[in-house]
Amino acid sequence: MEANLELGQIFWLIIPLFKKKLRPRPFLVYEINNTTIAFLSITSNDKSECAIYTPQCPLVRKPNGLYKKSFVDLNILTYIEYDLFLELLRKVRKTIKQGEKISKEDFYEIREELGI
Repeated sequence: MEANLELGQIFWLIIPLFKKKLRPRPFLVYEINNTTIAFLSITSNDKSECAIYTPQCPLVRKPNGLYKKSFVDLNILTYIEYDLFLELLRKVRKTIKQGEKISKEDFYEIREELGI
C-alpha cells in the first residue's frame, strides 16, 4: 500500500497511546522526511480557556469531514515511521475519507503560530 503524502493532509488514525477509547482521530501531516512523518493532532475542544495553557490554532477553511469546530494542537508533534503509518492507516475500518487537505492559508497560519 502506498500513500501519496503532502503537507496539510488529514489522516484518521488509531494511536492507542493517546486515548483509552480506540477510535480514529484526525492528525495533520505537518512535516515529511525520508523515513518519518510528523503529525499534529486535531481536536474539537477549544482549550484556550483551560487552566493549563495549550497552544492551538483554529481551522477556518477545513474539509467537511472534520469536527464542526476544529483546532490543531500545537504543543505536540507525533513522529511516525512511514511503514508504521501505513499499518495504522490499514487498521482504520470506518469509511472515513483519508488524505483531505486543509487550506494553504490555514497551513500557513499553523506554521506562523509555531514560528517556522
